This record gives sequence, C-alpha cells and structure tokens, in this order.
Amino acid sequence: MATAQLTLSRAGPGASYFTDLLPGLLLTGLGVGLAFVAISVTAMSEVGHQRAGLASGMLTTAHELGAAIGVAVFSAVALAGTGASDFASGYQRGMLTAAAVALALALVAAATVPATRPPSPQRVALH
Repeated sequence: MATAQLTLSRAGPGASYFTDLLPGLLLTGLGVGLAFVAISVTAMSEVGHQRAGLASGMLTTAHELGAAIGVAVFSAVALAGTGASDFASGYQRGMLTAAAVALALALVAAATVPATRPPSPQRVALH
C-alpha cells in the first residue's frame, strides 16, 4: 500500500492516466486485495462459529469506517494550505501522508500480530 501511494504521489497537474495514475491504482488494488484477505483471516481465526456473523459484521463496519475516515483525513491534508483550485499541488502531500501511515501501520502489524496457525483439525470460521 505504501508503494502504491508513493507511486501516486508522483502524479502532478499534467499527469497522464496510463503512465502516472494506472500503475499506482493497480498497486493499490493489489495491496488492498492482499491486505484485506490477511486481515479477515487473522480477525476471524479465533472466533467460534456461534459468533462468526457478529465478528464479520464488526470487521466490515471497521473497514468501511476506516475507509471513510481515511478519505476525509487525507483529503484534509491535501487541501491544507492550498485553495480548492490548487488541489493538484496538495495531492502529493496527501499521498505521501497516506504512504507514511500505511508503512507505519504495516510495521505495527508486523511487530504485534502473532504468526500462529490453528491446529489442523480445528475449523476456522471465515466470512
């Protein structure tokens, strides 16, 4: 995700879609796809079948709230100190901030999420 945001931060006011935006958007899609599966499996791995629906709903709600808050915060960072007509110059600042946050969260996750596997006969609840 951080690589995708760094790639998107290079796009300036005269950016071309295919050379400046598409690579970053493809990396974003790949990063979100990989991250959300890993997060879902980790979050649901210790949940019993009787609470799988509740846990899945909480996970989805947290994902949606995080996305909405992220868009609001990074848009505010992009617009801080610039006018609405000069949004393109703030875009780089917003993407660089998003890259820094993504990298920091990846480091926190790597340091705190245990790498364990459930015993093989145990069934894991997935949504």
